[in-house]
Amino acid sequence: MVLHVRHVGLGVPDLRSARNFYENYWKLEVVEADGDRLYFGAGCPESHVLRLRATEEARVDVIAFAAESPSEVDRIAERVAHHPRGRLIGEPGVRQDLGGGYAVRFLDCDGRTVEVSADVRGRVFRPVEEAETRPKSIGHVVLNTIDLQGAREFYESVLGFMVTDWVEDVMCFLRSGRAHHIIAFTRAPHASLNHVAFEMRGLDEFMRATGSLMRAGIAPVWGPGRHGVGQNTFSYFQEPSSGFVLEYTTAAQLIDDEHGWTPKVYPADAQTTDVWGTANARDEAVSATLIGRPDPGLWSPPPV
Repeated sequence: MVLHVRHVGLGVPDLRSARNFYENYWKLEVVEADGDRLYFGAGCPESHVLRLRATEEARVDVIAFAAESPSEVDRIAERVAHHPRGRLIGEPGVRQDLGGGYAVRFLDCDGRTVEVSADVRGRVFRPVEEAETRPKSIGHVVLNTIDLQGAREFYESVLGFMVTDWVEDVMCFLRSGRAHHIIAFTRAPHASLNHVAFEMRGLDEFMRATGSLMRAGIAPVWGPGRHGVGQNTFSYFQEPSSGFVLEYTTAAQLIDDEHGWTPKVYPADAQTTDVWGTANARDEAVSATLIGRPDPGLWSPPPV
């Protein structure tokens, strides 16, 4: 079973500028610097939640999930090997990045590098305190895809995700546990990163973090508001040097599978996207920012 998003690795063309944003504005903690790579931690025991690597173009290096055991890593690797749209990058084995552990990396149906790992060493961390604007962890990742049904089928059959809800035929939310979603896919003209969502301690901390960036002159791309699907709050911001979109979020819906869950299909309207009605309109400019540019990292695994 996949447990949660462990970390996301991004390639950025201006590592110094990106570090300034994530460290001084997004309030992540630099836990290690290794040549052209930076590792950031949050208020959780993961060795890191974000890895930045200096690259010529902004790209997604890897999306990493935590598995419950090494045997589950092996089972996922076997399912990838037998899936017509999956491609193993290497056989499961000792993980060669910060935190060690046991892992497999593969290319998904769109060519993204995905890692699933177990037995990764955690780190000593300080929990997020009341009123702090520091994120706790990565809550979820949303990806853009040309083939929405193909992406859904791949992540269901290979990683064991379950469909929670839909927004018409343009967005699909997937879960592995009680959280409404830890990954979602949205239909787009090309494959790319839509956004990475960072979980905040609570509603007060979510609003304080949003306000802190706004006071620093960094306006939200969209938000603050609350989604109708999943019920989580949202404030989306863009990291200036790379263009990647990040989200502050909290208070997502928890699913009670013991009593059964039937996926719902929601309309793609303003009530679905922002039930509070507090956010700016989801207009073409917002949509274009979330769709972003085609990911140059597709079918091109990072060296580490």
